[in-house]
Amino acid sequence: MTRRGYFIRLAISIVIDAFDLILGGIPGFGTVTDGVGAVVMFLLWGPAGLVYIWEVVDIVDPTDAIIPTATLIGLYVGWRSGMLTGKSKPDSRPPEVIP
Repeated sequence: MTRRGYFIRLAISIVIDAFDLILGGIPGFGTVTDGVGAVVMFLLWGPAGLVYIWEVVDIVDPTDAIIPTATLIGLYVGWRSGMLTGKSKPDSRPPEVIP
């Protein structure tokens, strides 16, 4: 994952948390957005995104909207991969050949 790709994914995670905060108070709708968010988080962050499932389990929607779970997952993955320190792990792709 490139730094640009990481920050785009982090921005999507922030938007998911914003939707959860704004729309999470609507009974029933908050649970649906949590379910969709769990799928999106898994697609964005892989197995680390499965932590977001706890928001689906928590039936008190306004309570779980206060904790920015999606953003915290994104920051954790960025910290683990070195994206936040500027010392990212080397990319697994072969180097480009410049003629």
